[in-house]
Amino acid sequence: MSYSLIWRIPADMFRDVSWIFYGVLFSVLPYVPMGGLLYSYLGRRPLILTVHAAGVGFLVEKGIGVFLAAMMASGFPSSWYGQDYPGSGHALLCEEFPMYCSGFVESYYLWGTAASLVSVYAGTLICRSLRTTSMKKEKDAS
Repeated sequence: MSYSLIWRIPADMFRDVSWIFYGVLFSVLPYVPMGGLLYSYLGRRPLILTVHAAGVGFLVEKGIGVFLAAMMASGFPSSWYGQDYPGSGHALLCEEFPMYCSGFVESYYLWGTAASLVSVYAGTLICRSLRTTSMKKEKDAS
């Protein structure tokens, strides 16, 4: 799945749309199976699982990832002392991922997190419905 399959204009020349594409890609695709796997493993409390998974995903993707990018952009380990965090991380990530560019990063943090919450919850509901359907089939077969 690639941006160039959908639009003919390169992503770095059309950031007004490409940030939405990549934001949805990074906020939906990893979180639906995460919700399903968590529910299939634990099997209860889908709302708590949703908040936990989306919270951990937010910290990893939008916190630690930007932190590591800021370290790389600032010349770690020799000259990095926490300078210009998260701006330098956003600038480095903006080269490849348009949702981290200055005009879009706040919207991505807000709407990307909301989309990830919905995606994880959808994954738990899908897994829950599959589990109840298979349990009904087993019960009917017995």
